[in-house]
Amino acid sequence: MTWACASRTPPATGAPSPQPTSKPPDAPSPPAPVVEPPAPPPVIPVPRSEVVPSECAVIQEPGLPIATVALGETVNPANAPRPSNDSERLVFRQLYDTLVRVDCMGRVVPGLASSWRRSIDGRTWIVTLPPEARFSDGSPVTAGAVLALWSRDGVGGDLQPHVNRLVQSVISVDDRTLAVLLRSPRVDAPYALAHSDLAIAKPVGGAAWPLGTRSAHVTSDRGSMTVTTATGASIQFLAPRGDPRDLLDESVDLLITRDRAALDYAATLPQFQSMPLAWQRTQVLLSPRRARTSPSLSDEARQTLANDAVRGEARGAVGPYWWQGLTDCEIPPPRVQEPGSRPSGRVVHDANDSAARDLAERLVGLDRRTYQRATGLAGEALALARRRGSDAAYVTSFDSRPFDPCRELQVVVEGAPWLDPETIVPLVDTRQRAIVRRGHSGVVSEWDGGLLIAGADDQR
Repeated sequence: MTWACASRTPPATGAPSPQPTSKPPDAPSPPAPVVEPPAPPPVIPVPRSEVVPSECAVIQEPGLPIATVALGETVNPANAPRPSNDSERLVFRQLYDTLVRVDCMGRVVPGLASSWRRSIDGRTWIVTLPPEARFSDGSPVTAGAVLALWSRDGVGGDLQPHVNRLVQSVISVDDRTLAVLLRSPRVDAPYALAHSDLAIAKPVGGAAWPLGTRSAHVTSDRGSMTVTTATGASIQFLAPRGDPRDLLDESVDLLITRDRAALDYAATLPQFQSMPLAWQRTQVLLSPRRARTSPSLSDEARQTLANDAVRGEARGAVGPYWWQGLTDCEIPPPRVQEPGSRPSGRVVHDANDSAARDLAERLVGLDRRTYQRATGLAGEALALARRRGSDAAYVTSFDSRPFDPCRELQVVVEGAPWLDPETIVPLVDTRQRAIVRRGHSGVVSEWDGGLLIAGADDQR
């Protein structure tokens, strides 16, 4: 394959997002779960009033609260609390807690839980819920309620699939205490408990939105959604309306976007300022017939793709990459392709991912002998295509900083059983920018690039 195309001066990419200050130690081989009181003393996180450090604020200066937010994608409450796009990720974070959170510096801080401590087996975490924990309708959040919500049968049986990918077992010790055995070998902190798949949400019959735990409720109509907190503060989320520049003309306080036209337009409006967010996504190329000995892309080739192919802020993917060097991670060997089978010639991408579409189309332009056409798929059709592995290649998006790298890679391989992780080709990193009305602040960035808006995090 020839990776050559005209380059231009790369855009400013800003400083890389801060990384955790220490590398977690290697995990020991875990014995059976132990739920008795552990030998080490409890590790008590900092109080809630202190868990929003200034270095995680998108706008450092104090200002008016954010009252109106423009969305770029459709939000479907049926997906709550597990988002399928960036707009759902933003809205759901204001409503649904995980047991812990991870701030922009990689520190584990309280979410729904008030404290946690490690048991002697190294992977079981004794998590304590505060007595004041409540769902948004005022009903208590107990350990039994969390266990029921994570179970298939709703009473504490087998775990639901999205929970089982991160958690091996859960025991309700008492009304306020859970013993959670994680699949991750990390022993320094329970990072996996911050994953959105483990957010606590209580379905209610006949209601579009499940109940959250942030003392807030949501109402919606055709054009907007309003999140109202227990103190009466409200945040209105405006539905997408085509050109995001139109939303900037509607007195919004915040717009999260990668759209270059919107960013350029905002730069001409003195009432707005644009702030870069963390590099959140890495676009990669998965090829069923790629060999480990195949040459990889150079730094220059990746940067050229970022400059010339992707509409929106992008940079050539920067290593080290989290899926490499996972020595303690068990990955099944790749499924052997059927002899004589020929790839379809398609470069398949997620139809809802604009950066993946841009890259797939550029690959077709660069090498038509290998890649004949770019094809966007979604939902089960996309999942089926990846499982079969009968196409020339797949452009897909990885979280740049997953909470549980080993389990994340295992899920990727489960969805593409022909994949050899050593043949994953990193292409570009992408990120969004926050366009904020001047004089407003109160937006906090977290480790995975998600945003928490002040006012949605009221004391329970």
